Amino acid sequence: MTGSARASFVIAATALALHKGGMTLCGSTIMALSDALDAFPNVAPGDDVALAHARAREVIAARLHSNETAFGAAKYALEVEMAALWALRARAYSKGT
Repeated sequence: MTGSARASFVIAATALALHKGGMTLCGSTIMALSDALDAFPNVAPGDDVALAHARAREVIAARLHSNETAFGAAKYALEVEMAALWALRARAYSKGT
């Protein structure tokens, strides 16, 4: 993986959050997220990606158990966390910080 492991996680989580479809259609994006989690297994306390990291772990667990219902719920939760993360970044960027 190139770049920092944290940045790679954010990219992979964002890609999955934006990808439409279930486990089959998202297969390669799920694998990218799994690889990113392997490279970034722990989140520092207070890190703004902590909740997204936890949701990403739920996505991978649902996929490993082939549970489409749990996958859909976990993916939606990841989508919500990634939207919140990018909204914070957008606000910070618009203020020049």
